[in-house]
Amino acid sequence: MKHRREAGGADDENAQGLSQIQQITVVRDDRLRLGSQRAFTLIELLVVIAILAILASLLLPALGRAKGAALSTDCRNNLRTLALATQMYLGDFNAYPPTAGMGIMGFGEQYGWLMEDDWKMTLVPFIGVRDDRFADRADTMRVLRCPQVVANADGKRGQGQYALNASGTTKFKDPANLGLGGYADGSGGRIVPTPESRVVSPASLIAVGDIQPGLTMGSMFWTSGHFDVASSDPALWPGTSHHGAANLTFADGHVESARQTNWIAATDTARRRWNNDHEPHPETWERE
Repeated sequence: MKHRREAGGADDENAQGLSQIQQITVVRDDRLRLGSQRAFTLIELLVVIAILAILASLLLPALGRAKGAALSTDCRNNLRTLALATQMYLGDFNAYPPTAGMGIMGFGEQYGWLMEDDWKMTLVPFIGVRDDRFADRADTMRVLRCPQVVANADGKRGQGQYALNASGTTKFKDPANLGLGGYADGSGGRIVPTPESRVVSPASLIAVGDIQPGLTMGSMFWTSGHFDVASSDPALWPGTSHHGAANLTFADGHVESARQTNWIAATDTARRRWNNDHEPHPETWERE
């Protein structure tokens, strides 16, 4: 009994001793693990945030450019549709749609607003859309205006609008009839349409495109339905909505994009593209 007690006691003591060593080892291992899982310092967190901010600053402009490019593509497609509608109109009337500068502002809660210029209304049946309550219809809004949101000098924002090269480098409705919108013959304001045969070079004659937003009207702005590149009023010039450029379609249906300064340049090369006889007519550049 004594031997067994001693042996047992020895065994118990050895077992107890081993157990303590194991416990000590486990405690040390836990401390090592906790030490390897330390938290980020404030400086490290600030460095990470700064890196993310730099990456975001590099990415956002690229996303903005991609979105702008997509809207510009939609705009060019709209202009091609208007060009096709014009060709269909020419097939029926052998003349371009005239404009007296008449129009109202159409507004739809869902789709925003649109300048309902008379030449646009003339082309509506040839676009394949209806003109009843058209300001509330997505198809007409999609074709008859630019999808890009723009702002005028007062900061009023709205959808970009299209204008017609109605009079070339002359004043609107001038008897010289250098554009596509016709001219006033003096008898009660009647507009004589521009015949198709008058256009010397359709591939070189500007027809329709983006125009600058104009004067503030309430919460929105008025936009001209026709260009006047020789005017001193910027609201009659091609716009800058597509990263400083404007999309313009030509009488043959193709579309070009260029900065505003290129479209309005007072040079023979630039100005002859506005006149249906493909001549620069410098005598029309000076305005009172």
